[in-house]
Amino acid sequence: MRTPVPGGLAFFLGSALAAVTTSLLVAVGVRSEPVLSVLAMVAVVNLVAVTSKAWAAPATATVCWCLHSGFVLGRLGELTFTARSGHDALVIAGCALGAVLLVSTLRAASAPLHEREHDENVPVIPEQRAPRALTPAG
Repeated sequence: MRTPVPGGLAFFLGSALAAVTTSLLVAVGVRSEPVLSVLAMVAVVNLVAVTSKAWAAPATATVCWCLHSGFVLGRLGELTFTARSGHDALVIAGCALGAVLLVSTLRAASAPLHEREHDENVPVIPEQRAPRALTPAG
């Protein structure tokens, strides 16, 4: 099983990727269609969730929403707190949570058995005693 990217590095790379993506989207003129920006931010968050530790995805989702709210919905980085930005925040956060849960489940299921043998959280079937043969008293 491959080792995930450390959380701090993944958060930094995810934030940088979100900033570049937002810059490109604003340059293209996506302000009239902010749904495209939300989809791009969800893709960035999902990429971070797949390649890193669990806490990096929600942190990156926060940065993604701030960039989306400040530069796509707002102007010059000023955050907007409207119904649209609240809806977009819920979408990005929901996708981050879903990605973290899915990736965590897949990583746990794909762990080799020898790695799960000594885990205290994995239930263990107690050793069964073999029944003694009945012998006549004598």
